[in-house]
Amino acid sequence: MKAILKYSKSAINKAGYVLAGLSTEKISKDQAIEVLENFRSIHTHPLMVFRMSLRRKSKIISDDYLISQRLKRAPSIVNKLKIQKNMSLSRMQDIGGLRVVMSDMQDVYRLKKSIRSGEKQVAFKSVLLRETDYIKNPKNSGYRSIHLIYKYKKKIPINQQCRIEIQLRTKIQHAWATAVEVIGTYLRQPLKQSFGDEELLDLFKKISCAFVLLENNESDIKLFEYIIKKISDLKLDDKLQSFSVATKFSNDLNKKEKSKGKYFLILLDFKDKKLSVRRFTESNLDQANNEYSELEKKYLNDKNIEVVLVLVDDIENLKKLYPNYFLDTQEFLKIIGMIKQKVNNYEKLENKNN
Repeated sequence: MKAILKYSKSAINKAGYVLAGLSTEKISKDQAIEVLENFRSIHTHPLMVFRMSLRRKSKIISDDYLISQRLKRAPSIVNKLKIQKNMSLSRMQDIGGLRVVMSDMQDVYRLKKSIRSGEKQVAFKSVLLRETDYIKNPKNSGYRSIHLIYKYKKKIPINQQCRIEIQLRTKIQHAWATAVEVIGTYLRQPLKQSFGDEELLDLFKKISCAFVLLENNESDIKLFEYIIKKISDLKLDDKLQSFSVATKFSNDLNKKEKSKGKYFLILLDFKDKKLSVRRFTESNLDQANNEYSELEKKYLNDKNIEVVLVLVDDIENLKKLYPNYFLDTQEFLKIIGMIKQKVNNYEKLENKNN
């Protein structure tokens, strides 16, 4: 059943400012959370509409793709409002988010073209607000992806429309972004927003440049050598290896639950490295949302706990799409291993020539 927006645009923005500590409006934090949850809930239906379309389009391009959808976590919404003080809650563009991970950049751009061509169809229900290509023009942090922001839906009042963000990225870009999130989560630093340890931020920026070279089958040995030395100096690979948790979750979950539900409620206690995952069918989505809301209220100010409700097509893809919630950086480390191998091969060749 579609959620119905109960509050005005003004009330939604007031709630956001209260939760971010930027307003002295006379409403309680509980009331503000209720408004946020209602506003967030209206993103569920357009997310499902977009997801079905993305799945069809991706499958035409390649069988090697991953799609996920999620509603932005309340603590992440509040933190974003605190950092970006000029942003209002009603205009936040990524409360409803979809991510598609393709094997390479050619497939990413083919998918983007297919999505954009669909806008011409009469049945297309959204309006494109913005396209940002962070692959051709990476963020200063080194982040790379394509973002498409849509407003859903055309034929309803403006104050009831909501924004949906679609991210398109390659596997290598996904591995980089995941590693940044894991390190940031573990160190309690918002590295994802380019705040925190300058040395780490600079290293990840250079790693992003190295990953671009790998995707283009190019090399820069001096850059590669610098990265490997810096990773060694900071013992970064050892830290990333030690973070991994819940490696057996898929088998355990399959044994305990016969449900074919695609909704997963994830709770990560990264201080104690404990993870719990609950699975829900679409018919139990209301229950999942209620439990998600209760957990968010309980742990809203606990920086050691992260809770998220996500939808994926296949349980085996849950960890691939959300490795940051499993503190899993194995794909990232594999790519770093490729850089190490290139450096070793170069050194061997140099020694042989000398």
